[in-house]
Amino acid sequence: MMKYQNIMLAVDLTSDSKELVKRAEEIAMLHQAKLNLIHIDPNFLDTYDGVIDINTDEFQDRVHHESVVEIKNMLAESNVMVDKYLVSTGAIEDEIIQAVSAYNIDLVMMGHHKSSLLRQVLLSPSEPLVREMPCDLLFIKL
Repeated sequence: MMKYQNIMLAVDLTSDSKELVKRAEEIAMLHQAKLNLIHIDPNFLDTYDGVIDINTDEFQDRVHHESVVEIKNMLAESNVMVDKYLVSTGAIEDEIIQAVSAYNIDLVMMGHHKSSLLRQVLLSPSEPLVREMPCDLLFIKL
């Protein structure tokens, strides 16, 4: 059996994230691996094309701050030892793949919700990750 050394859990900060953290901690302990956590805020500003009357830097900073607070609150109720907390903004697959390379991650874990066959075929957000991931990828059924 392969022994993982650096595990990264991708969380979306929904109610399922706490259960994912518990499962990731169990696997990290089994492998005596470091557990890292990543959350990617979508960059809504890149998708808007037109006149926008907001301070984009301030908006992104506020979204980032809110995500950090949510992560701290989520982990405050557990004794999970996390090595690195990563919060970024951008395309999920790009940000995860960059973090995998930057931090020598050998296993990425993430939750996977059941969806319709049409959504799986046409809109699967996990497909680019599976195709491009440079390490093992473990989906946890939610």
